[in-house]
Formats: sequence, C-alpha cells, structure tokens
Amino acid sequence: MSNITFSNQRSSTLPVVLPISWIERLTQLARERGINRSALVREALQQTLFAEDKPASKD
Repeated sequence: MSNITFSNQRSSTLPVVLPISWIERLTQLARERGINRSALVREALQQTLFAEDKPASKD
C-alpha cells in the first residue's frame, strides 16, 4: 500500500502518514468545504486528539 507523508513545516509536529485512499477522500472533502487539505487534516486531528475526554462507558 502506498502512503503519503504530511509534515507541517511551521511547527515541530510529527509527520502524519495516511493511505492514498484517505488522502483522496480528504482532498475531496476539503474541496467541498472550500479549505485546503492541510487545514482539513489539522481540524480533524484537533477534534480527535484534543477533544474533551469523555467518561468511558462501563459495561
């Protein structure tokens, strides 16, 4: 499987490696929203990584 590495040159973040199919989908979503792909990736990561911790459900 092919991967593309994104790295944010403006900060000391780790590169993000994603499958090509994900990159194509991110590109499509970014176009639909009128933002660039990097902004979309950054937004998604912030929502995922920096969301308030939700209490784990205990089954």
